[in-house]
Amino acid sequence: MTKKFIKKIFNSLIIRRSSFKKKVNSRKIQIDTENVPSKVHKVPNKLASYMISEILQEIFNHLADTFPYNGTYDLHAYSNLYSCILVNRHWCRNAIITLWRQPFHPCLNNGQMVVNIYLSFLDEKEQKFLLSRGINYLPSHYISKNYLFDYPSYFKHLHQQNFYFSVENWCQNNLKKRQNDSSYLLMNSLLKLFYKKSGQLNRFKLYNLMGLIGDGMNNLNNLNDKNKYDECSEICKFILPVQQLTITGTYENSSGMILLSKLCTNVRDLCIENFSTAKNIDHIIESQNNLVSLEITNLSDHSTLIIQSILSQSKSLRRIKFYKVLLNLHQH
Repeated sequence: MTKKFIKKIFNSLIIRRSSFKKKVNSRKIQIDTENVPSKVHKVPNKLASYMISEILQEIFNHLADTFPYNGTYDLHAYSNLYSCILVNRHWCRNAIITLWRQPFHPCLNNGQMVVNIYLSFLDEKEQKFLLSRGINYLPSHYISKNYLFDYPSYFKHLHQQNFYFSVENWCQNNLKKRQNDSSYLLMNSLLKLFYKKSGQLNRFKLYNLMGLIGDGMNNLNNLNDKNKYDECSEICKFILPVQQLTITGTYENSSGMILLSKLCTNVRDLCIENFSTAKNIDHIIESQNNLVSLEITNLSDHSTLIIQSILSQSKSLRRIKFYKVLLNLHQH
């Protein structure tokens, strides 16, 4: 590794961040690139301990974001983050934030351990409600006081399918006699927990919106049951600020798509996958206030709806990617 290359690394990590200059000086970091040996096999531990949190988190985000648009990490990302946690306390504190931003994955103990940890953060009132609905074997909420981190506060990325599989696996392994709505009730409680602790969702991969907020709740203004309205409202507020949204047409639902176009209007990166028709997709594209990136995969549509909706975003749109898309480019 040459001196020039080492100097380039240091510049990219520290010097380019002018906003961090005061913090770097206060910690008295001195990097003398002239005295760096021509071959360096290992970065000194002192440098790792002095790196400020913002830079470390940016590095960890880069390690984790294997699929930047669909709200999930692959197994290599989890492996890298687990390794970073074991370096020292400083790395651990920062890697935990990235790791628990999206902790659900079916290959990680089927997601059961993560669900169990989150359930221990539910307040006593919420746990009593779940117990009254036949969901037993809940961990005591006092256990969460022994944790070093407030894990729900880091949750920012939701992959709906991984989330559902993790909760479903927990139900299958912990509930001997379960109701049909056990998974839905647990997901509902956890989403409300994320909203209270984390405040907002940044990245969302959606399969079926009605599977999250419940069937028949597509018209929030006409809900008669105030409790259901409040629950649904909290979940809707949680997904409201999403900036990176992936929608898959595996479970196409017109009501869910219409509601989504009303809720999520500040999406910057939109990815649409596996839809058989452009119906309702155009509403989601047109409803965005500042759409920058659009990616559409596996769509065969013979109308001009998609083209018209894309033209409506011409002022802000900077990136368009089509893959296996068949569109009608001629007006009739």
